[in-house]
Parts: sequence; C-alpha cells; structure tokens
Amino acid sequence: MRGLLGMRRESPGEYALALITAAVVVLVGVEQGIVLAMVLSLLRIVRHSYHPHTAVLVQEQGGIWRLTPAVPGAVTEPGLVVYRFGAPLFYANAGRFSDEVRALVGPPPSPVRWLVVDAGAITNVDYTAARVVRELQDDLAHRGVALVVAHVQSDLKADLDRHHLTEVIGQVRMFDTLHEAMAALSRQGQTSQTGSASTN
Repeated sequence: MRGLLGMRRESPGEYALALITAAVVVLVGVEQGIVLAMVLSLLRIVRHSYHPHTAVLVQEQGGIWRLTPAVPGAVTEPGLVVYRFGAPLFYANAGRFSDEVRALVGPPPSPVRWLVVDAGAITNVDYTAARVVRELQDDLAHRGVALVVAHVQSDLKADLDRHHLTEVIGQVRMFDTLHEAMAALSRQGQTSQTGSASTN
C-alpha cells in the first residue's frame, strides 16, 4: 500500500496503470492483466516519443542549467539558443523538432546567430528525420544562423554519418559535450570581435 501511495505522488501515470492492471487481474485474469500492462506501458513510451519534452537551456550563476519552455522568443543569451529535444528523431516527431527550432530562431533577419541542439536524448535519427534536418539546416543557413550539435554520442554519430548529416552540418560544429560547444562558440565570438576591431 505504501508503495502505491509513493507511486501516486511521484508518477500518477504509472499509478493509474497499476490500478487498471490490478482491476483486470481481479476481474479477468492474471495473463490478461500482464498483457494489458505491457500494452499500456508501450503506449506510454510511444506517446513520449511522439511528444517529447523540449526546452531552452539558460545558464544561471554557478554554471547551473535551467530549463525554460521552448517558445518563440526564448533565448539562452542574446544571439544564442540552446535547445534540448528529449527523444530520438524519427518520422513522427521530426516535424515538431523542425517547427520548434524555426519558431525559436524567428523569421529572417534573425537575431539568433547560433542554434545549439543538446542531443543527449537523441540516440538515433531515421531516414525521414534526416531529410527534415537537411532542410532545416538549409533554412537556418539562409537566415544566417549556424546549427551546432552537442552531446553527440557514438550511436547518434553513426546515424549522422550514414545520412550524411555530418557533412551537411559540419564536423567542426559537433561536440561531445555542451561545455565544449559553448567554449568553441565563445572562442569564435572573441575571434569575430577581434577581426571587427582590426578592420575598424
């Protein structure tokens, strides 16, 4: 009983699933209850994949990252958006990914110079999603926005290579960690400022 109460507080969705399963076991049978639990669990996973959590990351004092809603106008800092997408990219959610990125960047001329995708949860990219990312990259380039990808793990890197997205985005704009990506952007910003000063 205590376990159910704890589940109710921490995960209402799983609590409802446990109650439904228990009811089916009592009314119909154990096998049917187990099958139903498996089906409902899979549906919850699929739903999350179709509508993953997304956010814009804002760094607070002390280097702590805070998640804010990924709504038009949200920025990490002036000229920079760090966008987190909480699921693998595939045909059913690639449109949402693309739409949210475009909304964050805004119409040209965009005030955003850098769009960093925190890909920690993007473990793979399918064929359709890769095509969407290609189109998005072209659109961002047209708007004067550079696409950067951080937290590129080995499985994701293999997909990016296979779909030729590494070539499209550029190897130099892919990083193992968000810290490395931010450090590289900081260096590029300093280089740009130095170049502008010497020109003037």
